[in-house]
Amino acid sequence: MKGFMEFPSEEHYWLLDATVPASCLVDWNGPVDADGLSRVDIEVKGGRIESLMGTGDAREHVEEGAHVVYLDGSICWPTMVDLHTHIDKSHTYERSRNLTGTLSGADTSTARDSNFWDLEDVQRRMDFSIQCAYAHGTSALRTHLINLSEKQKDLTWRAFSNLRSKWAGKVEIQGVALVVLSYFRDMDAGRCLAETVKKNGGVLGAAVCCSEKGGLEDDEWTTCPGDREELLDRIFKLAKEFDLDLDFHTDENGNEESKGLRDICKKSIQHNYQGRVVCGHCCSLSRQSPEDLEQTLQLAAKAGVTVVSLPLVNEWLQDRSTNGTRTPRWRGVTALLELRQAGVKTALASDNTRDQFYAYGDLDMLDVYTQSVRIGHLDCPHTDWPCSVTSVPADAMHLNDHGRIGVGLGADLVVFRARKYSELLSRPQHDRVVVRDGVPIPRYLPCYQTLDSCKPAGPIGPARYGRKNQDLKAITKPSTKIWFPISQREEMLRMVFVGLICILGAVTLTGKTPMEQA
Repeated sequence: MKGFMEFPSEEHYWLLDATVPASCLVDWNGPVDADGLSRVDIEVKGGRIESLMGTGDAREHVEEGAHVVYLDGSICWPTMVDLHTHIDKSHTYERSRNLTGTLSGADTSTARDSNFWDLEDVQRRMDFSIQCAYAHGTSALRTHLINLSEKQKDLTWRAFSNLRSKWAGKVEIQGVALVVLSYFRDMDAGRCLAETVKKNGGVLGAAVCCSEKGGLEDDEWTTCPGDREELLDRIFKLAKEFDLDLDFHTDENGNEESKGLRDICKKSIQHNYQGRVVCGHCCSLSRQSPEDLEQTLQLAAKAGVTVVSLPLVNEWLQDRSTNGTRTPRWRGVTALLELRQAGVKTALASDNTRDQFYAYGDLDMLDVYTQSVRIGHLDCPHTDWPCSVTSVPADAMHLNDHGRIGVGLGADLVVFRARKYSELLSRPQHDRVVVRDGVPIPRYLPCYQTLDSCKPAGPIGPARYGRKNQDLKAITKPSTKIWFPISQREEMLRMVFVGLICILGAVTLTGKTPMEQA
């Protein structure tokens, strides 16, 4: 996809009159408008940001003959950071659909799909997802990896290791071992998992109060009412022993009784693990009484946890009727505004992508931000919410050089045609320019057909996947005309050719060019 404007190929140039969220600027003391935006001039040299100043102030510093890109107020963000994804499961929806659209339906259909996993299948789908994220302007992501079985543990960490090496320098990838809380009842299994995570430079995780029955007495899988405190202690002790960060799936339901976040915050304080814990989802926080909510918020702020909300997935899964006959009554997201007001670090992320937990998505963090603003009312004013997809998740991943724009940092930027939030969040910005180390990258989104060799499953699965030309000849008559999909490049060339034909035709008929006719 071609960007909306050309950038110089030289290593030294200026970006003049860019509109940047002030909260994404390092050590910025310039003017800020009501939406939290600042107009700045950015000097790029040798792949890094050489200088940063208010719009107009660069005139006396720009040398004669310098290369200048005039942005005319176009919005410029740092590259984005996706703190919570599941790329090991991505792009499996069509072969193992979640027929109810519920959380329990997702668990069941995901277990069914795991029968088709092998290294090639998992790695191909994960790589496809990273390609999408990179093209959209993401420079770092964290993915949870299903580790409930030995097969899953082996496949996912092998694929993760291969892809982390492949994408080094383009997308920083972190992996989280995902199991349920009850997994740690087996102390040997828990220790073995921690060793695997340490070996792969990963993060230890668990699902706590994170089922449809989360917080209820009969959930022995993730709530573990009889021994939850003991199991959490084991996890924190393993994390400290192996020097691992922790990342929990927490309270992914609408049950007022589900208070896993509160328990995790208490353990973070008890074990002195502040700043090293992430809690995802936390949906039930929005269903708790004002008193319970306030108590949890105070603990979360004291514990220094980062809460990552997944609005697109939670809105899709939560409060869904099993037979599609009742409209949901709540949005499914956590108490985003209250978390920020309480001083809790709050991020937004993609979560699932075209799998059983969410049938859609493309790991486009601008799309995540856009939908989150609408779902969570994160505007009026926008203020520092862009940090929820940039510097806040970067800090949670200990990547202090990601998600911000500042002198001395890498020139890793995403430039949009839009100039105001009302423009930015109204269109998909498909013609954005992604700059890495000062150089615009070719933005090629992978074609879905490249996934066709992934193993199909069942009558609802991709019946045409992998079909060759000779297969089509066998099921069609000799006179049948068969049309095949064309690539994006071929489509663009075809459109240009058709346009030229139309222009020539108009000139032939009228003797005037279209401009002269106008």
